[in-house]
Amino acid sequence: MKKLFLASAVSALFAAPATVLAQAKPAPVPTLDKILEASGISVSGYIDAGYTHSDRNQVVFTTRVFDAQNNSFGLNQFGLTVAKQPKEGFGGLVNITVGKDAQVIHSFPENNPFVAPPTIGTSMFDITQAFAQYAGGL
Repeated sequence: MKKLFLASAVSALFAAPATVLAQAKPAPVPTLDKILEASGISVSGYIDAGYTHSDRNQVVFTTRVFDAQNNSFGLNQFGLTVAKQPKEGFGGLVNITVGKDAQVIHSFPENNPFVAPPTIGTSMFDITQAFAQYAGGL
């Protein structure tokens, strides 16, 4: 009888922590979406790709800006905007453009025709706009 009681007590001793651990659920890991939402940061973006076709071969001179290559696929733009614009306090926004169009729409000029030899923009990266703000709540 004592052996049965001792065996029951020992098994209850080992079963109690296992039961508690089985019932305890780990805290869920927050997703990136939840982290950004809690911090007030919004992230958005887009992709612009296309195919350009032309029956004319415009090698020497072209009046075109965004579609200068004939019969080709291209990543025109990948745009990414990261912003924190609260109703009160400091915030800001950064808009980044990556792709062939970034060579044309630079917010900071890379082309410099006044130096010898003239330089041509080759960067496929552009910070299209960036600003800081302060909003006072009324």
